[in-house]
Amino acid sequence: MKKARRAAAKAAPRKSKTPVRRLVLAKPPAESLSPDEVVHLETLVKRFEDSEKAWQSMTAPIDDADPWNKVEDHLLEKRDDDAERRWKFFSK
Repeated sequence: MKKARRAAAKAAPRKSKTPVRRLVLAKPPAESLSPDEVVHLETLVKRFEDSEKAWQSMTAPIDDADPWNKVEDHLLEKRDDDAERRWKFFSK
């Protein structure tokens, strides 16, 4: 008897089955931009492009063709030597 009830229960479809919910996105209304808004957005884009260029130039690898890099390295090396000499002098 138990087997017959189980088979009958499996064959009968569930009545409490709920339909699948689907997400429906509401489309925003088409808005036209005023000339002032267009100018403002163009200036924002220009600012972002300029800042991106500045960031890339700051983070770009150092070129050896720039003579100021050599001068800076030379001054840094010279400063280190002087600091060692001062330390030796004052440590005596």
